[in-house]
Amino acid sequence: MKRLLALLAVLAFAASCVTSGNDAPQTSPSTAAGAAIDAYLAELNDDNFSGAILVAKDFVPFATRATGYADRARGGPNATITPFNIGFVTKVFTAVAIGQLVDQGKVALDDPLTKYLPTYPKPAGDQITVAMLLAHTAGTGDFLDDPGYRRIRDSFESVSELIGAVNTDVLPGRIPGKTYAYSNTGYLLLGAVIEKASGRDFYDYMDNEVFAKAGVAAGFLHNTEDERIDRGFALGYKSDEGTNWSILPVRGTPATGAYATAPDLLSFHKALANGALVKPETLKRLVMTPPNGGQTPTGLTSGVFTGDDVGVSAVFGMTPTGYTVIVLGNVEQAAQPVAAKILKLLGV
Repeated sequence: MKRLLALLAVLAFAASCVTSGNDAPQTSPSTAAGAAIDAYLAELNDDNFSGAILVAKDFVPFATRATGYADRARGGPNATITPFNIGFVTKVFTAVAIGQLVDQGKVALDDPLTKYLPTYPKPAGDQITVAMLLAHTAGTGDFLDDPGYRRIRDSFESVSELIGAVNTDVLPGRIPGKTYAYSNTGYLLLGAVIEKASGRDFYDYMDNEVFAKAGVAAGFLHNTEDERIDRGFALGYKSDEGTNWSILPVRGTPATGAYATAPDLLSFHKALANGALVKPETLKRLVMTPPNGGQTPTGLTSGVFTGDDVGVSAVFGMTPTGYTVIVLGNVEQAAQPVAAKILKLLGV
């Protein structure tokens, strides 16, 4: 239920930030908007925000801020270069990998799931398409709530091991392609599609074909003490002041749990916009959320993507007018109100 409520907030937030794209592009923020954002960010401090913020125009940052602590016990402060768990924003990376395979002719968005997972139960497996998995209309559920996931959360080594441990079937009463219902399981299945179509391990593919080419230095870091000390990523904090460390998986999945710094996501946006990862026409076809009020879907050419979980809060915004808004927090529900204020000040 918590994820459902967060999803509804995400969709409302994203819809409020869509623009027509007909405005003339600006080369820099207005003096008034830039000053207003600077003034707003100056109000943020260790008491009211824990995370990092980066705002850019045409991929040139003009406002940054970092407050709070990546590790409260050791007194380690957050910085703009701190890697944060970006939660469900991870799905954007997975969608891009699918787009790359579409460009290579190895995947078609209307391919049935059984082309890649022939043992998936029929007839549903023949009805589900890659596009449905991307758009959360396949009818699958949430593997994060599955007892099998909790059993191997601390030890799994591959996407196939995850899929073998959880129920990936279409939920009772759902028909593939009929209804939007947010699904982490759908993106887990996309991880399997990536493996089958590329002939490579999901994590190897993501490291070399997405993260390396996009300039993302973090990615699917392992949630170990050695990795945390070496990479300096932020611990997530719960409302009771404890950390989320005990409930994190051994590493992220195709649906959630990747790490990124604010500059990582700016570099990723630039790579998307420049066609370095996926062809522009393919980006438009990678529809992850339903369009608002009959508007034409923009795919991954623009949008506001958010993720909230225990000790995790992230917003990654790409506007049609060339702005990038990145807000990463290590306290849940911290990023969305900050990003919404910044987008409002930008007139988006």
